[in-house]
Amino acid sequence: MKIIGEDTVKKNTLTLLTTAFLLNLSCAQAADKAPQGESLDTTIKGVISALVEDNAAFTAATPEEHFHGFQDVQNPRVTMVMCSDSRVQMDNFSQGAENDIFVARNIGNQFATTQGSIEYGVDVLKTPVLMFVGHSHCGAVKAARGDLSQIPSAIRKELQTMDVKSAHDEKQATALNVHNQIDKALKTFKTKVDSQKVVLIGALYDFRNDYGYGKGHLIIINLNGEKDPKKILDSHYFDGLKNVNVGI
Repeated sequence: MKIIGEDTVKKNTLTLLTTAFLLNLSCAQAADKAPQGESLDTTIKGVISALVEDNAAFTAATPEEHFHGFQDVQNPRVTMVMCSDSRVQMDNFSQGAENDIFVARNIGNQFATTQGSIEYGVDVLKTPVLMFVGHSHCGAVKAARGDLSQIPSAIRKELQTMDVKSAHDEKQATALNVHNQIDKALKTFKTKVDSQKVVLIGALYDFRNDYGYGKGHLIIINLNGEKDPKKILDSHYFDGLKNVNVGI
């Protein structure tokens, strides 16, 4: 599903470079960690080298004109709340996130943890879409369903704002968490939602095929608090979309 409009050639070029960066970094990290007995210092040097060299490759391939449209101001259309999980990245479902998606990340893609950032995106930058993206095999969801007493206090503080223990399994808990975050956001942005100045969307990114659509798909499960897949699809916001996945 595309959540943004058609992108320019420059944005597509940037996406390819970003993808290459992520792949190269992943390979570099894997290579650094492979030899048994290798020192942590060597691993760190490998990570730093990959970051520096890939950024150098990006700047070499990107003309300065590319930055002119947003070097002094940002104009995103989406505020997106994502989990900090390294397996979930913007290019998994956006071909042009730069200056288009304002991102707030935290463990468990929660509203309370980054409320200030979210309100900045919606109220200051005035993005018309606020989207919460959960994902399959979420460590925060798994931890929040268990015993938090032995977890370090700072991490426990973030996990305690999640209410997912009533779910039957991890898949249901991940979806429940997204619904809970939408409910919390609705309390803050109800006036804007009622006046159709902002739309709240809850979604799941599934890289394991836990929900049956295939690996790598984005699945819409909530629209302004509505969870019924048929009612979501009936919304005019989804008119004409051929590749949208709705419901689990």
